[in-house]
Amino acid sequence: MRVQRIYPPPGREVSAIYENLDLPPAGYHGAARPYVALNMVSSVDGRTSIEGKAAGIGSPTDRRTMRTLRSKADAVMIGAGTLRAERLSLGLDASGHASQPLAIIVTDTGDVPLEEHLIVPDGQEVLILLSDAAPRGVVERFGKLALVMRVPADPTGAVDLDGALRVLEAERGVESIVVEGGPGLNHALISHHLVDELFLTVAPQLLGGSADQALTMLDGPELTFRPTLELRSIYSAESELFLRYSLIHTILNCA
Repeated sequence: MRVQRIYPPPGREVSAIYENLDLPPAGYHGAARPYVALNMVSSVDGRTSIEGKAAGIGSPTDRRTMRTLRSKADAVMIGAGTLRAERLSLGLDASGHASQPLAIIVTDTGDVPLEEHLIVPDGQEVLILLSDAAPRGVVERFGKLALVMRVPADPTGAVDLDGALRVLEAERGVESIVVEGGPGLNHALISHHLVDELFLTVAPQLLGGSADQALTMLDGPELTFRPTLELRSIYSAESELFLRYSLIHTILNCA
């Protein structure tokens, strides 16, 4: 597979996408929380799933790139809905890696099919971020499958993501996280100014579908705080594009 870096110039052929990436980037001095990057794949018409699953949209190159990004981070995070939708792994391939990233599942209720849907590679630790609003008996259900960190709930009963991220850095030493959806978790993180970068693979597909079928990258109310996306790089492999953006959060003037 021939891979080219198109931007920034000059364009050149490379051996792999994001092979020299650092998370957090060199010189980053941020808040007392991990550096957060979203990684998503979508069709050209904006669909991020087929029958609720992201599998099948991206190419083998996209899947290799996903594992490369995971290898650069301390943890990989998803929402409970993503795990309910499909069987998946949040780890790396078995060869050539000394350690696996921490797998983090965010859930407000504890309704997580951990044993049925999460494939856990040898050496990977799994952490459940559970809202304090969830019933007390939920923790026992996970047994030895995962560690559970109960975190404060926001006024809606959902996990207080800002507080949870601060605890992850302070108590677990997590300095960088790659988030792989779903759309509800993406929206919550962005709307609370908690995302630093977006990695987006645009697959050369048109999927169509009605509005209730076509999940997009964000699911939630219109953003009050709309981030500016600053393009960092573009790679291409055949007809697939790999876009990297920094997010700069600004407050909209609604007067």
